[in-house]
Amino acid sequence: MSEEKQFVGRGYKLTVFGGLLIVLSSFLEAVFVLHILGFSFFQKVDLTFDAKMLISLCVFLGLASATLALACAYLQWKGFIRVGGVSGFVAGALALLNVVVPFVYGYEAYNVFAIGTFLGVCLIAIGVELASSAPAVKLRGPFLTSLEAAVIAVLSAVYAVLIIAVRVPSPTGGYTHIGDVVVFVAALLFGYKVGGLVGVVGSVAADFYVGYERWFVSILAHGLEGLIPGLTKGRSLLVQAVACVVGGFLMATTYFLVNIFIKGYAPALISYMRDMFGQAGISIIVGLAVARVIRRAIPRLG
Repeated sequence: MSEEKQFVGRGYKLTVFGGLLIVLSSFLEAVFVLHILGFSFFQKVDLTFDAKMLISLCVFLGLASATLALACAYLQWKGFIRVGGVSGFVAGALALLNVVVPFVYGYEAYNVFAIGTFLGVCLIAIGVELASSAPAVKLRGPFLTSLEAAVIAVLSAVYAVLIIAVRVPSPTGGYTHIGDVVVFVAALLFGYKVGGLVGVVGSVAADFYVGYERWFVSILAHGLEGLIPGLTKGRSLLVQAVACVVGGFLMATTYFLVNIFIKGYAPALISYMRDMFGQAGISIIVGLAVARVIRRAIPRLG
């Protein structure tokens, strides 16, 4: 292996490690905030609105930074150097924002966690620079075609309406719905860009309408839920089903990792089972069936 390839490989690893360090720092900070407030996530947690928002933002920004760092390493590995660099930059920016969040809500910034975050950002920056020497692949065409933009607008509206109109409040907070069917259908028929954006736009619009304070968590949760299955557009039914399960799992797990700090372990686990098997499970089965019927009726969508 040439020296250049070794540097590039180290760049990928440093970027991934930096993202993992950032999310670890954010999780430990959330645990510490709970501790100083007199709580542990192994018990029922009863926090003020500001404390819930602080911890939710802390965990969300850490998860989002790590996700974007992983995406950066993957994109650069595939040769999309510029896009990967942008992903790495946004990952670092969100991580640095996480250092400022405690001040906004009147809490102290804890040096050890801030140092971990800064170190993670530095590792991502070094990794991006090392990986940038890999052969670049140019993107072809616009990010979204006019058809994809129109489909996103329509399906996002349908998704939001389904969430608002057919939702069941949960005793542990939040609500259950089957609107995720639209996300899976969008992803399987139109690909990862449409699936991911429908998941983001539709869920956030519905959250704003119903007044869900932690709407930002939906960006990551439902964005991944649509993006992952969308990567299998045109593949076999089995591959698509597995991808939908992974997408549903990531959606439910994202909410769980936030809920465990603001609700406590037991209520968060109940919500997790509800999201995974009630919401995502039913939506996956219906979504696969609907996509199959539409694909047969309109073969060019296959």
